[in-house]
Amino acid sequence: MHQIDEKKAPQMALQADMDFLAGLLDKVILFEGGEALLKTIQNIRSLAQKARETGDEAFYLQLKKEITDLNPPERQEVIRAFSTYLQLFNITEQNFRIKRRREYQSEDTDQVQPRSLEDGIETLRKEKVPAEMVAELLNSLSLELIITAHPTEATRRTILQIHKRIADLLKALEYANTRYEKKVIEETILNEITILWQSSEIREKKPSVLDEVQNGLYYFDNVLFDVLPRIHEDLEDYLYESYGQRFKVPSYLHFGSWIGGDRDGNPNVTADITWKTLEMQRELVLEKYKKSLTTLRELLSHSAKKISASHALLASVESEENTMPAAKLWPTKDEIYRRKLAIMIHKLECVGKSNGGYQSAEELLADLYMIRDSVNQHHPAGHPIKLLRKVIRQVELFGFHLASLDIRNHSGEHESALAEVLYNVNIAKDYKNLPENEKVAVLLKALNDPRPMISIYDTFTPETQEVINTFRMIKRAHQTFGERSIQVYLISMAHSVSDVLEVLVLAKEAGLYRVYPNGEILSEIHIAPLLETIEDLRNGAKMLETLFQMPIYRNHLKVRGNLQEVMLGYSDGSKDGGTMTANWQLYKAQKEIHEMGAKYGIKLKFFHGR
Repeated sequence: MHQIDEKKAPQMALQADMDFLAGLLDKVILFEGGEALLKTIQNIRSLAQKARETGDEAFYLQLKKEITDLNPPERQEVIRAFSTYLQLFNITEQNFRIKRRREYQSEDTDQVQPRSLEDGIETLRKEKVPAEMVAELLNSLSLELIITAHPTEATRRTILQIHKRIADLLKALEYANTRYEKKVIEETILNEITILWQSSEIREKKPSVLDEVQNGLYYFDNVLFDVLPRIHEDLEDYLYESYGQRFKVPSYLHFGSWIGGDRDGNPNVTADITWKTLEMQRELVLEKYKKSLTTLRELLSHSAKKISASHALLASVESEENTMPAAKLWPTKDEIYRRKLAIMIHKLECVGKSNGGYQSAEELLADLYMIRDSVNQHHPAGHPIKLLRKVIRQVELFGFHLASLDIRNHSGEHESALAEVLYNVNIAKDYKNLPENEKVAVLLKALNDPRPMISIYDTFTPETQEVINTFRMIKRAHQTFGERSIQVYLISMAHSVSDVLEVLVLAKEAGLYRVYPNGEILSEIHIAPLLETIEDLRNGAKMLETLFQMPIYRNHLKVRGNLQEVMLGYSDGSKDGGTMTANWQLYKAQKEIHEMGAKYGIKLKFFHGR
């Protein structure tokens, strides 16, 4: 009897799943293209495997000849087959990772999954890192991941949904107990793979910006809305297990998006499109909140006859029910939390439609905190209701904006727009051709002057008006969706100090930046230069230091928490100077900017545009 090597067992299970899905796809290909196509694909697959395993050039040459000899229609089917194999293998690998995670968590030993969140916390404990230092580290932790999907790279929503169904079925197959259950699931997977093969992977027409937005929202709807709170909850629980105390874990992991906000080189991204993007994001997040609160209402069935709710909660329910439509009221009077949640769901339904709705996410959070504080009065300490904790975290993470939308535009657009504005008010006849020092002088004078340069009655070229409308839209977005809806304005090809100050001047004209007569500063947007070319990377630290030495820019940063964001571009630097030179300059730029930021007491956030 052969013994199975325990270390190789997981890989064998992964290979078995891959072989299973590949076998089903082979059946579909046989049905669709016949035995000749299947044999061709299997032969190419076998030659590729032999070439990889042996390194024998003869196999490589034979493989090259097989592919070269294919006629165009046959070649297209072969490419499609291997593309589908890879899609299925990706699903299998993701399922394998989830399975291994479950196996680690189900073991009774002290072993934890290497490089997992739990492993990191366990390392802190073993190294005897004190709780005070952990709390300090938590408060400085920040990670933002930005969705920057390109229309040519975004997978069709239809294909994503098929992938998800196959993944769910593969997971269900693990738990099937009877031969009949397994047979049904296997047949269903075969059907899904058939549908995948018979579905078009390419859109008939180029997707619009809003199509891209809808595609990006798929991930928030199906994954991120539930997963991000779970990550925070896991960290909180692991810390509690290791240190025996509850840490306040801030919302350190966020997702942002460029889709609908990145107008650099894309004339289809307008202020109106960005506004519609924000509306679509809010529509989704409000719908998710309504579902979360409805589920929470089912759970919190506490009776006021058996518990004592807080006075604040009781007072708020009595007060707000008087303004509610009778049909929206919760009918059972003693179920105090359900009454409160019915009010909250109604207020979510009214957001953006009437004054009876929540005016901000902070108001919704205040109600959730009120429920939490009341529950804590009668619930066992140290055992928080996880669903309530999850809903609170969701609102803390996603607000009414779902994801912060970054705005990006080319420095040349700002320069052209301001040149027209400055000409109109007779400040600079030919701003574009001024030397850099004169440009800076003009911009600083404009920033120190509280009077606006742009009137609502002024007329400009469509290009300039679009730049102005974008900044006005940001101001309106802050008022409607909250300041977290748009936090950063990125400047492509930021070569000089004037490129940054131009954005600050345009922000001033839209009311995003202002110097009041008493010296107070209003600044509602981070301005992030994008350093892309080799020359920009070399000069980046010097450019930022010049800005940091300007009192007006330092005051802007002070209001923004003394935080300067810098984006580092990877593709243009590689095109400009080659990959090795670009990576060396990226390293040097980060080091120099970091040291210079420390010199001036400025915190830095690097956005890596990989």
